[in-house]
Amino acid sequence: MRINSNYSVYNLLDTMYQGNMALNSNKLNRNFFPANKAKSTGSLGIDSLQYINSIKTSSKDLKSSLKDLSGAAFSNRTVTSSDSDVMSVKFTGNSVSGINKMSVKIDQLAAGQVNEGARLGTSAKFDGSTGINKFKIETGGKTTELSVNVSASDTNKDVQQKMADAINKAGIGVKATVETDSATNSSMLKLESTKTGSDPKNSFKVTDVTGDLASRTGANDIARQGQDAIYSVNGGTARTSQSNTVSLGSGVSATFMKTSEEAVTVARGKDKDYAMNAVEKMVKSYNSLFTDAAQRTNDTKSQNLAAKMVNISKTYSSSLSDIGIGFDNSGRMTIDKQKMAQAAESGKLEMFFTANTGKSYGFTNQLGRLADNVSRNTSNYVSSSLFGSDLSENFSYSSYGSLIQYNYLGAGSIFDYTF
Repeated sequence: MRINSNYSVYNLLDTMYQGNMALNSNKLNRNFFPANKAKSTGSLGIDSLQYINSIKTSSKDLKSSLKDLSGAAFSNRTVTSSDSDVMSVKFTGNSVSGINKMSVKIDQLAAGQVNEGARLGTSAKFDGSTGINKFKIETGGKTTELSVNVSASDTNKDVQQKMADAINKAGIGVKATVETDSATNSSMLKLESTKTGSDPKNSFKVTDVTGDLASRTGANDIARQGQDAIYSVNGGTARTSQSNTVSLGSGVSATFMKTSEEAVTVARGKDKDYAMNAVEKMVKSYNSLFTDAAQRTNDTKSQNLAAKMVNISKTYSSSLSDIGIGFDNSGRMTIDKQKMAQAAESGKLEMFFTANTGKSYGFTNQLGRLADNVSRNTSNYVSSSLFGSDLSENFSYSSYGSLIQYNYLGAGSIFDYTF
């Protein structure tokens, strides 16, 4: 491939940046730049291209994320619960604009069947049958037979744990645990259906086949039948559900965690998680750009870019800290998620990023302008030494902000450029 020397170096880099060419820097003809201006690098290396591409990408990402934070990130709406410890809510529809306030009263949670065995002395010797004992569990229309080998030296807890292990290993929708009470030095085998609701298909029955494990441990004693959730919406008639996750209508789903003495309110609200994610994107792109610039310690222009970013951040360090954004020893941004969540809840997060939008002294505005300038005029933030020649005096900008190169290689000259 041959390129006329009038072709802009910036345009060449931009073409490469867009992925239209693959550069092998070792094949770059040294005559592309004047020999009397060559630096130690001698040519435009892959490392330099990667650096230029990286700061272009990071600055564009930073500009985009700051633009989002100046408004769009805080205009997103969702549904909220007035008591998230009792009930969480999620919007699954297309738009929350048509949702009016709802009040939800939770009288009963959905739960599965529970069998609670007898409390036996934890370390006492098991006085039931020894050897191979078999019992069966009927649930969901299926019967599963299980066996446990009881030795003469087994304690009550040993046998209870062997039964629990056999039940859990079977994977039949019944969870078994051994609960101990240190105050009475006793233990109990507890069985619970993994499915909630009063549907008979979710219930289970434990019966001895050979031996007496079920009856001796009390694994067949029902402490609570499966039950449905009972709730009401806007003071209406009681509703029931086999599950604690229900549809309230209008594209809103709710998950019950507790019963409620007072009704829980569901209303339209700002999507705080969306806003916090937008801040995290800004921090990520800020750190990427800052790290690229700061690590080029022998590049004065890159160091100047890093310094400008630090100066802007220092100006607002106190306010940034208030919303959960800090800085580590290297100058990179850090996030205190708990503090940021509190700032999002109180409105401080939105106030910081949007209050000064359009004003010269606003954090969003100042950093956004810098990011925009870096993305459009990258050569202003990259020292000429990266190119193996002094290009700084050979660039100017058109009225559209595009780079114009003044050809110092000689009009009409042709140089080999191999890709």
